[in-house]
Amino acid sequence: MNLLYHLRIYRREHLALPAGLWMLFALMVAFARMDDGRACEMACTFLGFVLPLMAGILAASAIVDDPVLELQLAAPRAPWRILVERLAVLLGIVALAALAYQVYLGAMGIDLTGLGNPAARQLAWLVPSLALMGLSSLVALALVQGTGGALLVGLLWLLQILARGWFVASPWARYLFLFMRVRYADHPALAANELCLLGLGMLLVIDAGWLLRKTERYL
Repeated sequence: MNLLYHLRIYRREHLALPAGLWMLFALMVAFARMDDGRACEMACTFLGFVLPLMAGILAASAIVDDPVLELQLAAPRAPWRILVERLAVLLGIVALAALAYQVYLGAMGIDLTGLGNPAARQLAWLVPSLALMGLSSLVALALVQGTGGALLVGLLWLLQILARGWFVASPWARYLFLFMRVRYADHPALAANELCLLGLGMLLVIDAGWLLRKTERYL
């Protein structure tokens, strides 16, 4: 996998987005550190809400905004590998931002035990990020343009925040709620919710890879 090439596909302003948001929420936590509840709220917002939204938006341009996609698709390898590699690079960027932020929070003395132990709390950003990345990729490839994928991710993200009570109360929609660990970590359906979202994310990526096999649509 040509890491440097894949990184160049993401425009400079896209790569600056994680850094800018990281700095913003780091400052917010610093200003609120005298109020433990407020600082923890800011920390959880960044990890569980902002990072997944950012991942979904950036994933929309992972393939369709590649100016030399025709050459990539002409290479002697399966087209789905391009998608997987691009998403892996993006997930690495998100993971780096998440882990660095948690190190910062530890240095600031912010308690994140409400999200679970150090391993379990990674699911707060990883699960919704994978789900939104899969959805964004599939929609972008279906529409052959990234704006639609990013827009749908943003609308779904906002809808789930505004209607979180309905999602959690619904006997079926609770398994599609992206922010269960951040908002309802003690909910009995948490494990099933995360397994469902992980499976759905993988299925969406597989479907997106299937779409990319129709290379003539993207030339």
